[in-house]
Amino acid sequence: MYRLRFMIILMLFATTGWQSDAAELERRLRRPVALTASDNYKWSYVANRNSGSITVINTAALSAANEIDVGGRLTDLAILDDTHLLILDEKNHQLVVLAGQGTHWKVVSRLDIAQYPIQLQVDRTTKRCFIASLWSRTVTVVDLSRIDHKPLSQKNITAKLQIPFEPHKMCLVKERKKLIVAGSFQNKLAIVDTDNLKLTVTKKIPGHNIRGLAISNDGKRVLIAQQELNSLARSTRDDVHWGNMLSNLLVSLSLDDLCHSEADVLKRREVIHLGEPGRAAGDPGPIYVLPKGKLIVVLSGVDEIAISNDKHHFDFERVAVGRHPVAAISTPDGRLFVANQFSDSISIVDMNGTKQIERVSLGPQRELSPDERGEMLFFDSHLSHDGWMSCHSCHTNGHSSGQLNDNLSDGSFGAPKRVLSLVGVGQTGPWAWDGKVQTLSQQVKNSIQKTMQGSAPSEKQVADLVAYLNTLTHPPVLTELRTAAPNETIINHGRQLFQALDCKRCHVPPLYTSTASYDVGLKDSAGNTRFNPPSLRNVGRQTSFFHDGRALTLKDVFTKYKHQTNRTLTEVELNALLQYLTSL
Repeated sequence: MYRLRFMIILMLFATTGWQSDAAELERRLRRPVALTASDNYKWSYVANRNSGSITVINTAALSAANEIDVGGRLTDLAILDDTHLLILDEKNHQLVVLAGQGTHWKVVSRLDIAQYPIQLQVDRTTKRCFIASLWSRTVTVVDLSRIDHKPLSQKNITAKLQIPFEPHKMCLVKERKKLIVAGSFQNKLAIVDTDNLKLTVTKKIPGHNIRGLAISNDGKRVLIAQQELNSLARSTRDDVHWGNMLSNLLVSLSLDDLCHSEADVLKRREVIHLGEPGRAAGDPGPIYVLPKGKLIVVLSGVDEIAISNDKHHFDFERVAVGRHPVAAISTPDGRLFVANQFSDSISIVDMNGTKQIERVSLGPQRELSPDERGEMLFFDSHLSHDGWMSCHSCHTNGHSSGQLNDNLSDGSFGAPKRVLSLVGVGQTGPWAWDGKVQTLSQQVKNSIQKTMQGSAPSEKQVADLVAYLNTLTHPPVLTELRTAAPNETIINHGRQLFQALDCKRCHVPPLYTSTASYDVGLKDSAGNTRFNPPSLRNVGRQTSFFHDGRALTLKDVFTKYKHQTNRTLTEVELNALLQYLTSL
């Protein structure tokens, strides 16, 4: 009888889905992007981008205890309280709420928000969250005060703030009731007043690729992890080796200066160089300020974590972790949990001994496709000399930093050129500003060897990178994401002007480029006059125009520089042409 009862109990466990901490996990590609912890630090929660799942880590046993399928493509997560997790789903454009505790969670609410959500900030005091949506250029504010009583609905959205750039990183300054929003591609910062929910200040700073944002312990400084591309330096071995061409920086700005619309943010700007010749720190990422002042900087491109000295906060020791770390959390016992995106793992670092002590697998991986291997290479700073940069450093997330770079890839030095977006690059050959590179494979080789000054890549590496580049598709047009319907009458008028002015001679639909190079009355500083026209698709998202970025607005192209127009356009015509171009 005892044996029969024991067998029945085992059968019940099997049929009710009981799981131990040693969970059997599916073979899949997870690619973690964010992590958080329960208030008692007993559990850590990891958001997996590709698998659309949440992994629960037992922080004492250092094991994956459960994996919960949410669906979609996850970009961030945060904990509201010990019974609610908030998840961003980029694919379905939703805020997802999970309810539960420990290892057991279920989806209880899905809220449609501005498209392409990328980062989440939670104010647990006011029970609100702020969501940055990349391609929508929007910050959405959601009221979570009654989350225990009913599912979220559109009534919970209290504001949708339009941002004049694609936002990414955000930082909440509760004491000042401010939200700092950093541009994903542009070198801009915006300040949102969290009381009246209005954008109050927008400022431009030197540099680009802002991937870390934090407030100092005294609340007086804004810390920014970023890169800076020097248009006056050349992509020679020396300029790359000494960090003259592209530097990896931890920048400190006065919060007072940033919040004051008339103040000069550069006046009290402090710069700390991360890395050095021989051991650079490509693609610095998130920053974490610990209670006693210790700083953590994730060095995503070189697979390391930088931990500051207790006495000298800008003196860092570096610890190797997994491949492409993207997020971290610290525990009260002096450990750091680090999410490694391309290793599908969590590294545990002893911050006192500054060493990695353990690594937890998020589960078995399946075999990678060529484009998935290519993505790993695209974000790998080891492809460059000394680890100063990756492809992502200039072509941020496959788009563009919008900066100028003087490199030998276009055949000469002395004429810095605008960094082009790689979105849709597989269709727009030939390549380089002079149009002399006939294959995308050759352009990849040129970029690694002539711009990044790295070693010659293998044919497999080149093929994998090309496969990844071919996956970079155009985002929706901004006006489509923000307005109910375009004015087809005006757009048709603009289309007719585009044809009548013979713009299609160089920018041939449907790709709005061509294979030839043209002299269109522009000359670079090296005397070159013939350029291959870049595609006009998503031209409305550009921040500057022409090879050297001399036109700061699309309107300037036609009014200030009268580009290829044989007459002065009327205001009505100009408006129609601009609306047509920004609809592409």
